Amino acid sequence: MKASDQLAHLSVTLDSKISDVIARIQASGPVACALLYDATGRFINVITDGDVRRAFLEGYKLDDSAREINEVKAKTARPAPITASIHSAPAERKELFREHNLRQLILVDADGAPVAIVDHYAADHSPSYINRSFTAVVMAGGFGTRLRPLTADTPKPMLQINGRPMLEISIEKLISHGASRIFIATHYLPEKITSHFGNGERFGVDIQYVHEEEPLGTGGALSLLPSIDENTLVFNGDILTNLDIGMFLAYHLKSGSAMTIAATQYSFQVPFGVISEQNSFVTHIEEKPSFSFQVNSGIYFLSKKVFEVLPKSGKYNMTDVAHTLIQQSMPVSCFPIFEHWLDVGRPSDYDLAAKLF
Repeated sequence: MKASDQLAHLSVTLDSKISDVIARIQASGPVACALLYDATGRFINVITDGDVRRAFLEGYKLDDSAREINEVKAKTARPAPITASIHSAPAERKELFREHNLRQLILVDADGAPVAIVDHYAADHSPSYINRSFTAVVMAGGFGTRLRPLTADTPKPMLQINGRPMLEISIEKLISHGASRIFIATHYLPEKITSHFGNGERFGVDIQYVHEEEPLGTGGALSLLPSIDENTLVFNGDILTNLDIGMFLAYHLKSGSAMTIAATQYSFQVPFGVISEQNSFVTHIEEKPSFSFQVNSGIYFLSKKVFEVLPKSGKYNMTDVAHTLIQQSMPVSCFPIFEHWLDVGRPSDYDLAAKLF
């Protein structure tokens, strides 16, 4: 038993690297998954982006294998794939989508081998976490000092990426994922932003502005919002990413957290041998070790109750918000990003943005 020709581009094995699994998922389109096989070609499981994110939270890295993802998945509420016969009726498939809140359904032959995948659009059923609306707040007030002279007369979020302002790329992405209203927080050269986006009519969304007379930090700018919705996405305007915001919101809602921080994996290698010692005696030398961390991506989902603890005025950073919530025993969760993410803060980042986005 092996992957059909139609699905071969989605197949991975237990020994495939997590980076390869991610590549398959990103290339899979609306079905948003990879198919896992053992060494003999036997179908084992379906791997989704949620499975990959859970593996990251367990500490696994891009060079680890799909085997680790499957082991993490074995501990979840759905350790095995939901499948249906290739000969099943549309009504039966739709019922499986409804009953299990699926994003995709694997269709198998008489031997249990996948031969097709139906996505939720084809089944005319969207999972509860798809297409939920939210308010977005984009922070666009920074000076962009490290990108001068490019930002001498242009706000950093308005720098052109392949002929379009960076902020326009992000706003169109927010709209495509369900943003029903967008606030843009401005400070430096605000007229360059307001004149381009106006009230949002041209983009098919309500765009409003909050202006910081002096820099307030991300948390401080939130105190200027005239009204609050149940779910608010906070997004730094100098970030470009392919993050699946719908899945991010679904994770936030399912976790019941007051705040969910999108985290990206940051790795670095020490260019020397690292010495371990005890009482001045060397016990071990590790040559050029690598370290990985989940770091703050500058993207957050906030529940309405967060705004009750924000100070009414003054400078306040998002790290301050997180610390306040934790101190008050309000849950703060982490959502790992494996999609492209770029903080456009230096000239080299700006050059890279044109290649990635």
